[in-house]
Amino acid sequence: MIKVDNPTDIKGSIRQGWEEVAVEYTKDRLGIFERCAGRLLELVHPSSGSSIFDVGCGSGAVSLQTTRWTGSEGLVIGSDIAVTMLNMARSKAEDLNTDLEFCQMDAEQLGLPNASFDNVTCAFSLFQFTDMEQALIEMWRVLKSGGRLGLSNWGTGYFSPIASIQRDLFRMFNLKPLLNNPLSFKPNELNDLLTRTGFSEVELIEETDEVWFNTPEEIWAFNMDMGPFPIMLRQQLSSDEQSRLFHQFKATMENLRTEQGIKSTFHLIYALAGKGDID
Repeated sequence: MIKVDNPTDIKGSIRQGWEEVAVEYTKDRLGIFERCAGRLLELVHPSSGSSIFDVGCGSGAVSLQTTRWTGSEGLVIGSDIAVTMLNMARSKAEDLNTDLEFCQMDAEQLGLPNASFDNVTCAFSLFQFTDMEQALIEMWRVLKSGGRLGLSNWGTGYFSPIASIQRDLFRMFNLKPLLNNPLSFKPNELNDLLTRTGFSEVELIEETDEVWFNTPEEIWAFNMDMGPFPIMLRQQLSSDEQSRLFHQFKATMENLRTEQGIKSTFHLIYALAGKGDID
């Protein structure tokens, strides 16, 4: 077990986690990330020929759908800290014969000029950044005056009823998240965060997405596809403790199973915000 304390090491651990799970994560077994990417773009509604920068793009769930909106004259760039994720995104873009750019960048230090893009998107990545405010300040900086930001995040009760049961179980094993960021956001919290970092005209949309797992093992696999989770296990629990956690997790989730499977409701919150005209 390895103890990780400082932000640089934490960021490195998060990056390592996403590098390791990229292939499995890209399968998007529930289809939720592709659905939510489409919904985010519906809400942002980028115009034909516009430019979009997708921060924390992962394997390209949002980026790969943008050309439906921007057309061949648009500019779409996705960035992520994990190289393997970017490689998966590039491979998908090639398969779809779409002209997209992907580059490795730290969301808190975007290597781009001021006021470069009409739109910035960030899907289920904000809470992964060690300094969420700094990442949002960077997103604001690269937006053009009058530009629009679109975020997708987990909302309150984001993965019910499974999340609260998991949380109690993880606490029993003293398993702690790598970051102290909230995994889900209340509307007022997200509104305050955006206004503090310079955004205006904030609009928040709360929605739900119902999913079914067939077995407890599928839920565990979903957890293991989330980059930081397997890193947390390795750093904080011995092999024996990990095994005991898994078996206790299976037994606990089995209690939720019905003939149809194990039901879960994802609570989602989308945020739209603008960059007001700058004198």
